[in-house]
Amino acid sequence: MARYFFHLNQCGSVTADLEGLDLPDLSAGRETAITAARDVMCGELLNGALCLGCHIDIADAKGHVLLTVRFIDAVHVTGL
Repeated sequence: MARYFFHLNQCGSVTADLEGLDLPDLSAGRETAITAARDVMCGELLNGALCLGCHIDIADAKGHVLLTVRFIDAVHVTGL
């Protein structure tokens, strides 16, 4: 198990994850970030807005960003 930190980058503002989660691998971290991004987007939609340019950086315990999950990659957009 490794500890991963999920830092939310939302329209220029960063909310750092100070606790992190113990997960088996980075793939599980990616799935966690996708779920978190979808949760944030649901809240945005309820307020009548949505920014697909936001993202979540997944970092290790040393602070190195291992992967970035963009909001636009967490959903399938149709009808544009």
